[in-house]
Amino acid sequence: MKRPTVAIVGLGLVGGSLARALTRAGYRVIGHDRPRVLRQAVAARAITVAARSVPLAVAAADVVVLAASPRTNRRLLSQVARAARPGTTLTDVGSVKRGICADARRLRSFVGGHPMAGREASGFAASKPDLFQGRRWILTPDADAAPASVRAVRALVRAVGARPVVMSPAEHDRAVAFLSHVPQVVAWALFGAAQKDRVAKAHLDVAGPAFRDMTRLWRSPKPLWREILRENETEVTAALRSLMAQLRRPV
Repeated sequence: MKRPTVAIVGLGLVGGSLARALTRAGYRVIGHDRPRVLRQAVAARAITVAARSVPLAVAAADVVVLAASPRTNRRLLSQVARAARPGTTLTDVGSVKRGICADARRLRSFVGGHPMAGREASGFAASKPDLFQGRRWILTPDADAAPASVRAVRALVRAVGARPVVMSPAEHDRAVAFLSHVPQVVAWALFGAAQKDRVAKAHLDVAGPAFRDMTRLWRSPKPLWREILRENETEVTAALRSLMAQLRRPV
């Protein structure tokens, strides 16, 4: 069975890892990003074709993956839909789903997606082909999504070693507020509190595994995370209130 040609718009940590994994699995991958990133991806043999524009990347693809930040993906969606051939499957890898899925409601070929995999590092240099191995990949297809598009995205997910899980966009955003977004906020808060305490700051070098594990995420890129938190503000606020209620309970 012939594998589809996949265009990935955005070759950062997730998009770059997806490109590496799909290329390793035998897919033809078209990549689009800034020229410097494209040169890195070509040198790493992560992509088959380097496209200098979004329309060029999309025109020859069977599946298009939006792998930029959530708001950038939303801005690109209409441009990609116009440039794509009829029947081209569209998906994304953003960590907030309600907004983009609402934007794509009339596009039966769109299937929202979010791999539950990542690192505190960012950019193509941090990407790796086994990032998704054994991880869950949440899919949020609309009720009217084309069955062929849902099958195509499921196939890509399985090709990179991940396991697809289906949720509604609202269910996804509520769940990841607790499971992903608030942990990021807590990591920043805990590390920031230790840094502001004169004694703790002087002895950060003696921190054990618990502190290191809980604050690993403080290195994550703040501009991207501020955007994610704004996109999912309602659910993150509710999750933080729930966390504060738990903290007030006696141990």
